[in-house]
Amino acid sequence: MMRVVILARRELLSLFVSPVAWTITFVFLLVMGVTFHLSLLAVDGDLKQLVAATYSGLVFWFMMLMLPPLISMRSVAEEKRSGSLEMLITTGISDTQVVVGKWLSTWCFFLFLWVCLLPLWSLLTTVGQVDWGVLMSAHLGVALIGAGFCASGILASTLTSHPLASAGLATAINLGLFLVHWLSFLYQPGDLQLRWVEHFSAVHHIRDELTRGIVDLRVIIWWSSFTFLMLFLSTKVLERRRW
Repeated sequence: MMRVVILARRELLSLFVSPVAWTITFVFLLVMGVTFHLSLLAVDGDLKQLVAATYSGLVFWFMMLMLPPLISMRSVAEEKRSGSLEMLITTGISDTQVVVGKWLSTWCFFLFLWVCLLPLWSLLTTVGQVDWGVLMSAHLGVALIGAGFCASGILASTLTSHPLASAGLATAINLGLFLVHWLSFLYQPGDLQLRWVEHFSAVHHIRDELTRGIVDLRVIIWWSSFTFLMLFLSTKVLERRRW
């Protein structure tokens, strides 16, 4: 466990000294800040609707889909391209520890970006009452879905030695989980197939549940299981080089 923490800390430090990471942070805060302002105008100052308006729009989902691949694209792919992955393995760290450490640093940086938005919500407490329960529920959804999306980014990064190819593959995986929601229009309310679509739909979990303060244990289990599956596959891909 200590090796995972050390690796994750090293990766985080490399992210925070990278100009690319700070560029991503700047663009994210700028875009989400503008979105926050426009959402506030759209709900006419109704803070009860602001969480849903901010965390369920197209800009929000664009950030959710694009940030994890951009953050994770160099995590393993760059190590493979430069040949430093083999040197890392010779230190005695296992493939599982490499995958978990890389994922943990990616996920922590992803969470750091969204935590940076909390001061905006704190400012609103000076003019109205913010429902912190609903806001924390929405951020729980961001954390859970972000964990899965970051894990798929790590998987994509283990499959190729080209960071841009890794980002494209991870985006395709995440986009599939986003687009599954639109299958719901093929079914009627009460259909068993609709229930399955909603179970796997990231959009449904955020828009119809978590931004309304509804925390379903099945959502936590599904996204935790998806994250574990992506990390497990990533480990197996790394182990393949020994065959």
